[in-house]
Amino acid sequence: MIFVLTVFVLFVCCLLAAVLAFAKAYKHFGSEIEKRFDTATAQTLVLQKLRSYDSGAVSVGKQGDTDYLGFSDTIDGESYMTYIYCYDGELRELFVESSAPFIAENGNTLFPADNFTATADKNTIDFTITCNGVQTSSHYCLRSGKEGAG
Repeated sequence: MIFVLTVFVLFVCCLLAAVLAFAKAYKHFGSEIEKRFDTATAQTLVLQKLRSYDSGAVSVGKQGDTDYLGFSDTIDGESYMTYIYCYDGELRELFVESSAPFIAENGNTLFPADNFTATADKNTIDFTITCNGVQTSSHYCLRSGKEGAG
């Protein structure tokens, strides 16, 4: 009887050790997936914005230390600009009249982000986003053939 009880206790201890080990691994992989999810979602948002403005004017610029992507629109005869950029640890979007100055702190927060850089080469837009220490880069070719302004 003691032998059976000992084997049973040993079995329960092994099961408990396995459950704790898997829980630790699950917690680790869950946080890594969350980090990558934020970066991938921010990247997808910027790519979708580029696609939706592909036939319009897309520009790349820098205001101080802040790189931005600019998208121009004409709504009811008025010209507007939408800027996507990183400021104060956040990926932001700012929608203003074209004549209004670019003021980074006025943008709406989209995602937490460590860094955003953008460059243009002929009709190719390259951008890099870093969120939670995870960096991703994309290269997008404007199908309209319009050049991004530098």
